[in-house]
Amino acid sequence: MRPLSRTLLHAALLGMLAPVGHALAQGVPAGSGPGIGFDTADDFSTLRGTDPGQPVEISPVQGIEAIDVGTLRTTTTDAAEESQGRVTRQAAEQPVTGNEEDGTAKRKKTADARDETAYDPTGIAVGSFTLFPALELRGGYTSNAAQVSTGGPSGLVTLAPDILLQSNWDRHDFQFRLKGAYEYFTDTTVSPDPYLYVEANGRIDLPRDWALRLKADYTYDTQSTNQLGYPGNVDNPPGVSTYDGGATLDGSVGNTILQLRGTATYTGYDPVEVGDITVTQAYLDNTLVNGAVRVGYKVSPTLAPFVEAELSSRIFNRPTDPLGYSRNSNGITLRGGLAYSADPILKGEIALGWRHQQYVDSQFDSFDLPTIDASLIWSPTPLTQVALLAATYVDPAYDINASSTIVYDLGLQVQRYIRRNFTLEADLGYQYQHYLDFDVNQVTYEAALQGTWKLNREAWLVGRLQQEYFQSASDGGSYPTTTATIGLRLQR
Repeated sequence: MRPLSRTLLHAALLGMLAPVGHALAQGVPAGSGPGIGFDTADDFSTLRGTDPGQPVEISPVQGIEAIDVGTLRTTTTDAAEESQGRVTRQAAEQPVTGNEEDGTAKRKKTADARDETAYDPTGIAVGSFTLFPALELRGGYTSNAAQVSTGGPSGLVTLAPDILLQSNWDRHDFQFRLKGAYEYFTDTTVSPDPYLYVEANGRIDLPRDWALRLKADYTYDTQSTNQLGYPGNVDNPPGVSTYDGGATLDGSVGNTILQLRGTATYTGYDPVEVGDITVTQAYLDNTLVNGAVRVGYKVSPTLAPFVEAELSSRIFNRPTDPLGYSRNSNGITLRGGLAYSADPILKGEIALGWRHQQYVDSQFDSFDLPTIDASLIWSPTPLTQVALLAATYVDPAYDINASSTIVYDLGLQVQRYIRRNFTLEADLGYQYQHYLDFDVNQVTYEAALQGTWKLNREAWLVGRLQQEYFQSASDGGSYPTTTATIGLRLQR
């Protein structure tokens, strides 16, 4: 797990690269029905659930909605259909744009996002698909390029490509996404920081408004240097590759809403290079498999309480670690929560739960922990949107003497349309990591301000100022980091 600052920085940078605001091409936002019903690591409005890879999310789209608990697919119903408890699909409507016709701020309702504003890219028609290519170049300064307590200042340059291919079908849906970032530092003692994310996902429409959603993705990132157990004097941070795939089946029977989902996530760690010595980290390679069942009941067109049970199993490639212990584990999580949708004011879901984790080897004690998972979108005015994210999950520990880390993530983001072509975003982040067996904690605090000035459909100016503070469990390991960047995004 990379520190919160890097995660949110990539989220902000790469999220800004979405060709039409998180795949709003054809009026279908990623992460929502009838769009893609799985999470993406860079989507702030995504609720990951207890384990990374969980497809529990909402999407900030507008309209009078009925709720499908679990995926919270955006659907519009008329009075007759609501009285019968039925839900029908309709193309998702548009986000707040700041359009101020006739002296009032209005949310236009249209099925085509490309006609919504004069500043969104039009894309390139490729048969029954639309291709949205983009490239962003940023430059700036950071006070701590190495992200360590002894790190020094450096200039930085970031090159970030983004390609989205979106289907234009009347039924079903397919989307392919490739985006990345290569961050280069003028302080050549700090290694460049590469990032790559590739995702293919789709939806198969089934009878009676059921849907099958499929996803596969790949992420390449570099290992965090501030985790306990990270070896010292490493030449370059090693790479971490993550392969993720899953399926979700969801639908309703009357007012009862059902979801079945399963995911598998493989994480592989590159070896560490220290001079001429290569140190393997293969004992960290693992596969996380989980499945969940969710049952909800729509008590009104806007409210649906639900319960959920999830089983998970983490299996390491090697039967034992270098100390001779097995790190395999099994977990069960029970959740109960509410899904709410009263658009355009408030929508989202919040769930409280309890997780039990049991290890195969008696060397590691089992544990229980409370969980909170939430994703809420609040629009107090047509020009303002507030997003709240909370997630609880369990990660393997880098340090061989610890069994796992318990992680609580909290994030708050506020977006304000100053003009139709100018937005400001402010976000706050908090991540708490507890190392089992060590009984020590690490905390990351983050605050940032970001602005986007849309010159036209093909060019946007983007800038970001971020302040982070990392509180280490090791003496002398804490540090602050200030980063400021500005750049130009070119797109079609």
